[in-house]
Order: sequence, then C-alpha cells, then structure tokens
Amino acid sequence: MKTFNIGDIVTIKSHPLLSSIPKKINEFPSQVPPLMLVKEVVFEKEDKKKVFSDVIEKAQIADLVKYVCVFFNANKSEFVEKEIYHTLLESYRKLNYYRIVDKDDNKIKLEKQLIPEVEKYILVSDYLYGKRIQFKTKKLEHRKSYSNSFEKVPGTSFQTPDFILSGIKEEEQKDLFFLDGKPKRKVSKLLYKVMWFNHIQQKFSEHYLPKKFFVENLEI
Repeated sequence: MKTFNIGDIVTIKSHPLLSSIPKKINEFPSQVPPLMLVKEVVFEKEDKKKVFSDVIEKAQIADLVKYVCVFFNANKSEFVEKEIYHTLLESYRKLNYYRIVDKDDNKIKLEKQLIPEVEKYILVSDYLYGKRIQFKTKKLEHRKSYSNSFEKVPGTSFQTPDFILSGIKEEEQKDLFFLDGKPKRKVSKLLYKVMWFNHIQQKFSEHYLPKKFFVENLEI
C-alpha cells in the first residue's frame, strides 16, 4: 500500500468533486468536506490493532495506517487536526474542477489546469521572519463552484488568509520506530510558526505547522 506523505493534500472519499460526472457541487456548502494536509503518518502493528470486526466476519473497521490531517476552519479562524484512516482518504489529484463555458445554456466543462498548477507550487524554501506565505489548499478551496440553487446558502468555509512567518523550530524526533526497526510514525523535521488576524476573536493568532504546508505567495 502506497501511503501519503507529510504535506500531501487529501480529502475524504465523499468529496463531491471526486465525481467523474461534469457538474458543479450540488450539496450545501456546509456539507462539503475540507481539503486537508497530512501532518503526521502513524503506523499500527497488525498484532496490536483490531482491523476487522469480532462480530461480523471479514468486516473491516480500521486500518494499519492513519494520518493526522489538518485543515483551516475559516468560520472559527483556527486550524483543526483530525486522525483519519488511510482507506477513507483520497488524493486531491483526483478532484475534478469544472468551469462554465456558456452562461446562457449553463454548460460546464472540466477544468484541466488547476490540479497541474497546484503540483507545480513552489514550497517556501528559506525561512524569513515576517515573510508573507500561503497555505497549499488556498486556491483549491477558493475555486469550488456550487450550483445556482445553493450558491447563496451559508456554510462552513475552509478558505485561508495569507500568513506571516513569525517563528521556527525543530520537531522532536522521538518514538519514530518500533523495537524491530519498522517505522511507527513520521513527523515533520521543521515547523514554521505562522501568524494571521483572527477575525472571530479579534486578535492575532499563531500556530506551528510543518514547513511543507506552505507555498510562496502565488501573486508574485
């Protein structure tokens, strides 16, 4: 099984843009799951983890690989972390973005440029105190297109503001391997502290996240 890596963009498999049928999002905005970044990879031992049900034969209830995933809740202006098993996730590369071709006939077609564009993002290479940077999912979240009937329905937003680099530290590299030498968890070696204006609490907030979460300012 090929696992995701730290900094990979993922979402749960129910995301509407994983549909192969060309269409705008029909679900309410509040029902659309976020795009997330992998912060940590956790491996379970087969003899220590219950993967199948004791009640129903061959019924899978867990995985041997899970991830600590991070997304930005714009409605609360804060980062959220969630542990999710590998089988429940899909790569952002399989998302299908669509755009309107003819407004009168409401015709839409596949937008083929956005995913390759994200793949070419330039990660923030050098730490510079006070530098303006962006979260990797910013444009992907912004470009979601909803059907007309639901466009004005309020929901949870996962769009991020731009961030300012305000600190840096090394992640403590411990408890990474089992006694037999096999990997137990993968974590980022370097964390950036970023600052943004928290409009909900009317203050400036800060948070440490892996370096691989951030890209150079896309407007430059």
